[in-house]
Amino acid sequence: MAPPSVPKKRKVQLPENEELAARLLEKHSSMAEQPGGLSEHQGQALSAAYRGVRLAKLPFRTPRDLSRIKGVGDWVIHIMEDSFPRPSLDLSPGETGKKRKRTKPYVPGINTAPYAIVITLYREMMKGKDFMMKKELIDAAEASGLSRDGIGPNNYKSK
Repeated sequence: MAPPSVPKKRKVQLPENEELAARLLEKHSSMAEQPGGLSEHQGQALSAAYRGVRLAKLPFRTPRDLSRIKGVGDWVIHIMEDSFPRPSLDLSPGETGKKRKRTKPYVPGINTAPYAIVITLYREMMKGKDFMMKKELIDAAEASGLSRDGIGPNNYKSK
């Protein structure tokens, strides 16, 4: 079986993807020249990635963007990771990223059901009580008058 041939350089539809397409061709040819060479499957995967990048109408900004291309799997994504810039911590409005973790402690709003529950739990803890049953906590929070709304799953104070 003949080794997979390197795809020919062709025009890329989106200028932002030209550098990535060139790196894919370069990676394909360098891996094909190595002593073990590329398997047919690996050659087809790199060719599919090149074809997908060349014909794409959206830019590829992260290695995971390559997974949108049919025939591209984790192996191609892994070997192409060095072709993408490292993610920065600057999340400007145009970029998408994961939400940052909240560092502030949770503080319930005054006169809300969670506020009444927290205050009731605190008061009972100061009295030396280690735990409260759910119904007991709801009844105690209701009786405290700290919430303007009903407390509990059916909000029986508001009925």
